[in-house]
Amino acid sequence: MDAMMTLPELKYLSPTTREKAMTIAQELIRTSNISPKDAISKAILIAKNWAVKNVTRSVWKKLKSIDNEAI
Repeated sequence: MDAMMTLPELKYLSPTTREKAMTIAQELIRTSNISPKDAISKAILIAKNWAVKNVTRSVWKKLKSIDNEAI
């Protein structure tokens, strides 16, 4: 698993997203018959989608609160 941390794909992720991707990759390797490289690729995509949804949700909440304050 330490070798996975040196992959360039993981270096460009935020620490939280990287941690999420590593957790997902470990779970994929453990539960399904998938190669580590494929597991990492799939985990990075899943983690990026998770991060975008979290950012979008927090931005939406901020915009909504600003909207309520303006009224």
